[in-house]
Amino acid sequence: MDSGVATDAGVTDAGAPITVLVQASLFWSDAGVVDDPTVVSFAKLMRLASHDDHGGRLLSDWFHRFSTTPHSERALPAQFIDEVARSQGADATRWDLSRLPFVITGIHNRIDLALLEAGGHCGEFRVSAASTDATLQPFHMLFLFRQPLEPDDTVNGRVTCEGTARRWARLSTLSGAALDAELRSTFAQRLTREHFLLIETVEQSLSPWEWRQWVKTPSTSGLPFVFENPPLFQQLDVERLNVAGPLRTDFLSWVTTNAALAATRQLPIADRFRPQSIRAASGVPRQVLSLTGLDAQVQTQFPQLRPQLELVGCAACHMTDADFVQTRADRTISPFYAKELDARARHLEKLARGDAPSAPFGPLQSMPVLPQ
Repeated sequence: MDSGVATDAGVTDAGAPITVLVQASLFWSDAGVVDDPTVVSFAKLMRLASHDDHGGRLLSDWFHRFSTTPHSERALPAQFIDEVARSQGADATRWDLSRLPFVITGIHNRIDLALLEAGGHCGEFRVSAASTDATLQPFHMLFLFRQPLEPDDTVNGRVTCEGTARRWARLSTLSGAALDAELRSTFAQRLTREHFLLIETVEQSLSPWEWRQWVKTPSTSGLPFVFENPPLFQQLDVERLNVAGPLRTDFLSWVTTNAALAATRQLPIADRFRPQSIRAASGVPRQVLSLTGLDAQVQTQFPQLRPQLELVGCAACHMTDADFVQTRADRTISPFYAKELDARARHLEKLARGDAPSAPFGPLQSMPVLPQ
């Protein structure tokens, strides 16, 4: 990598393309960043997610919701937050959230999720956190923030995210104090209430593992909004879809009509085929999507259709890891995630050069091996 200062053209001052470094431009887990509450902390994330710049009431309602969702009831998060109320008082607006046993495990640049079309965006900025409580284990959270379009992310009316990509790529030309200062400034711009999207959880407070997403929903409980558990984005409900009946018939027809897009992971999954949560037991083979009954000509034309349909959702990739998480509580990452970060680095380089590739749903690494 050239050591010169990068310019707005997405190259160094010597004219060489920028080689993106994962630890500078895509993923950060060093203690100097993630343990600094002025940069990020669980308390800060809850403040940004809330309406009151505190988040205690929202957190209490959210953790109690784990035990009342009709499709899945998990009591431990509610028990945990009740213990917080016993130790810090019944008024959740007065809780010191910095005392709660949660650590930041990583900060993640997901510009690869950019929507390169009119009205699009430049992907997501994510912060992962985990419980260190002796009882609430394992319990992982992912806070998602939108990366909005900037003026230089559109070229001749076409969305490219080139400007945002160049700014991320240029971090790879910095080191030491210069990199640290730029990261702090960049993170502050990304971590705002206006950009907050939702929270994901991957936890095994009760076996098996369960993955959910939580979005803001208007409330009648006295709060302006609460977190509710909608159908998972880009996730097929394999358990229901494998059962003969009207839904499966509808699904096979939908796959037939959209096979070309599905085979390249460009097809948004229709709401009616998505579950509110995905569960997986460690050491137990996953249930494979069945396409039995699909037109034989379609299956011959698109032989990788089944695994491509499964890969568009997060659950299949998470299940390539023995512990179902890609950023662990000790801030180490899984082999799958390490490969994916390398693929994202190459993708960012292309975006910064103005190549504007269209990323598929699911992983960027080519056809990872799914557990059978």
